[in-house]
Amino acid sequence: MSINRFRAALSRRAASVLTAAMLVGGSVFAQTTFPTKPIRLVVATPAGTSPDVSARFVAERLSRDLGQPVLVDNKPGASSIIGADTVAKAPADGYTLFYGTAPAISLNPHLFTKLPYKSSDFVPIIHLVDVPFVLSVRTSSPYKSVDEVLQAAKQQPGKLTYASHGPGTPNHVAMLELLQKTGATMTHVPYKDGGVLDLMSGVVDWAFVASADAIPQIKGGKLRALAVSANGRMPSLPGIPALSESFPGSQLYSWNGILAPRGTPAEVVDRLSAPLQKIAASSEFRQYLLELGLIPSGGTPAEFRSFLARDFDNWGAVVKQNSIRLD
Repeated sequence: MSINRFRAALSRRAASVLTAAMLVGGSVFAQTTFPTKPIRLVVATPAGTSPDVSARFVAERLSRDLGQPVLVDNKPGASSIIGADTVAKAPADGYTLFYGTAPAISLNPHLFTKLPYKSSDFVPIIHLVDVPFVLSVRTSSPYKSVDEVLQAAKQQPGKLTYASHGPGTPNHVAMLELLQKTGATMTHVPYKDGGVLDLMSGVVDWAFVASADAIPQIKGGKLRALAVSANGRMPSLPGIPALSESFPGSQLYSWNGILAPRGTPAEVVDRLSAPLQKIAASSEFRQYLLELGLIPSGGTPAEFRSFLARDFDNWGAVVKQNSIRLD
């Protein structure tokens, strides 16, 4: 090799090494400098609700790690559409995050033809919480098991009733899945508040009740739990079978997790994911959720992405089979 060719090769190598160093340095710089200002965590439910309470718990602890305030911003309304759309249209810089739920991400895209956002408008960061439904009857109900209720419904189609928060809401869609799997027919009675009071008094026969609402009534002797719709039994109700034990594939339940707008840099997602995984794995967080009747989750952004893909398809299949549309 001539001296000129050797010098040219050496120059190219030096340039390559410099470029690589700049890229690595830029990545490290992005991780060490973010965040430089407060972060907004949008919650699409009112203050005091289960997602809001758990979001505030996480936000306080995330603030400590990041060295910047993480401020919860409640934007309820329109079946979580307002809150979700706010984040979907926010700058993809990590300073606006979404405390997402199953209705907003997995269910709404199947229900609304004019939804202003898509599920793909979000980048998953962490799956924090599972919110099972508890299949419940009043304590004086003659039914002691799911099978007993379903057999009665088959013998007198349409006579038995179930409550929900309304057409297309998660506990309504979950009940439709169960009825489809079993061939039973029941009459739907929608309530703005879910109908728990009428369930306890016997006006309606049974319902899927969100665990955070059901467990206090069960422990207070006002409701009887027959099954839980979750990925296994609940630590708070260990003696109550999971619905999937008798009906494989019945795993529709809600969840909470944190997502960012599409296009958020990977370095920012990683910077947020690391402390969030620590929070999710902490005994403090797990005990806090169990006391609320919720199930702690956790994991990486990739694991959350895989979960969301399955969850999206599961909800969509039931909506399609029942031709549910809300616009």
